[in-house]
Amino acid sequence: MKNSIKYILALLIFPSLLFSQKGELPPENGTFNPDTVFIFYSPRPLIKTLITPDGSTQGLGFDLVFSNSGFGIGFFWQKFFNPNLLLYTNLLISGARNTDEFEVRYYNYNTGRIEEFVPNKVNRLYMFPFTIGLQHYIFADELVESFKPFLNLGVGPTFIIATPYQREFFNAFGYAQFYTRFGASVGAGAELSSVASTVLSLNIKYYYIPFGGNGLESIRNSPIYNFGGVFLSLSLGSRF
Repeated sequence: MKNSIKYILALLIFPSLLFSQKGELPPENGTFNPDTVFIFYSPRPLIKTLITPDGSTQGLGFDLVFSNSGFGIGFFWQKFFNPNLLLYTNLLISGARNTDEFEVRYYNYNTGRIEEFVPNKVNRLYMFPFTIGLQHYIFADELVESFKPFLNLGVGPTFIIATPYQREFFNAFGYAQFYTRFGASVGAGAELSSVASTVLSLNIKYYYIPFGGNGLESIRNSPIYNFGGVFLSLSLGSRF
C-alpha cells in the first residue's frame, strides 16, 4: 500500500517539475510554448559583411577585359559612400578594330620568312577609355554575402591612338595620331566574394563612344564611327 502511494505521488509531482520554469502545467490540448528562459545572442556577426558600414572602404585592383576587339587590361579605384553605393574610376587599355579583320599568311621572298598581314588595313588602333561613375548594389539585404548584384553608370573621355599599319610596329608610333572622344557606359554585374578585404566581380558593360565626322579607318573604306560596344570584365583587387 505504501509503495502504491509513492507511485501516485511521483506521477503527480514529476510533471510539475518539468514545467516548473513556466509556473504552469501544459494546456489540455497537449501543446505548450517552448522554454524561453535562455536565449543566445551572438556578440558579433556570424558572417563578416562584404562592405564596412561606415562607408569609408576603398578598393584598388585590375581588370581582365574581353571585347569584339580582343583582350585588354584595366585598372580601377573605388570609394564607398554607403554600404550599397560607391564611386568608381577605371582605365581600360584595348585595341580597336573592325570585326571582319582577318590575317593572311604569305611567304616574303625578300626576308625569307612567312609573314602575316591584314588586307586593306590602314591603321592600328588603340583605345584608352577612362570612366568615372557610380555603382549601386541591388537586393543587398536579400541574397547571400558571396553574391551581390549591382548596376553601374559612368561617363568620361576615351583616348585613341592610330599608327600607320604599313610601318613596322614600334617605328609606327613615331607617326601616331592622337584623338580624344567622350562617351558613356552602362553595365551590370555581381560581387562574388564574401570577404570584405577582397574584390572579385564579373561585369558586363556597354560603352558608347562616338567618333564623329567621317569616323576613323582601321580597314580602308570601312571607318569606325563608334569605338564602344560590349565589354566583359573580371575584376580582381583588394579593399582597405
